Order: sequence, then structure tokens, then C-alpha cells
Amino acid sequence: MPPDTAAQPFLDALTDLVQAQADTTGFVVLHRWAEILERHFPPQSPDPEHTTE
Repeated sequence: MPPDTAAQPFLDALTDLVQAQADTTGFVVLHRWAEILERHFPPQSPDPEHTTE
């Protein structure tokens, strides 16, 4: 895929997950998955101006 596409963060996270799997002899543990996903999809603070009404 060309760089700077909307899917780029997903592709980067998937690449890191595949590499983490290759570096282990078993499965990637949950906390490692969370670290990788948070690096590529950082949590956002809630917007106090946003309402769901």
C-alpha cells in the first residue's frame, strides 16, 4: 500500500504484531498486544464538549 493511507496505522500495528509473534516461541501475550496497539492507536482523552444527546 502507498504510505500515508488511512490504513497505515493498522498496517504498522499488524507488522509489529507479526514481528512480535516471530520473536516468541509461542503466542504473543495479552499485555504485549496492548502495548503494540496503544503505540499505534493511542487512547484519546474524552472531549468535554461532545454530548450524545
